[in-house]
Amino acid sequence: MKVPLPNGRNFSTGFTLTELLVVIAIIAIAATIAVPFYHSASINLNLNAAARDLATDLHYAQQLAVTTQVNYQVIFHVALSDYDIKNSESGEIVRTKKIKEPITILSVIGLPDDTVSFNATGAANASGTIILIAPDNRQTTVEIKPSGYVKLQ
Repeated sequence: MKVPLPNGRNFSTGFTLTELLVVIAIIAIAATIAVPFYHSASINLNLNAAARDLATDLHYAQQLAVTTQVNYQVIFHVALSDYDIKNSESGEIVRTKKIKEPITILSVIGLPDDTVSFNATGAANASGTIILIAPDNRQTTVEIKPSGYVKLQ
């Protein structure tokens, strides 16, 4: 658009093609740098979120055992990357939870039959470790102590 000046001359407002191309090039370079960082951060966030969800469900099973005075189990299915929270007395499965993809359960160590059981005092029947893994081989562990203490590492 042409805008008249007091001296009778006109000047153009807007951007030249060169200015537009420079801005587009800067945006493209910034996006090229940012995408790998975003992808890496996204995987790390998913891994940490899965570990926190698992720890929360372990606390939930422990709390159910304490409040109902009945043993509750968390049964891990490594091949399926999921777990069940089960009432040991009635056999009722209270909750089934699948680990969100692309995170999977790598292994369950130290828990007999890949199961942790919480008694009426909140203590666990055994200490063990659940290892979660991301597609880029990053790992995080959820550790269960015999006292019932659940720790993210």
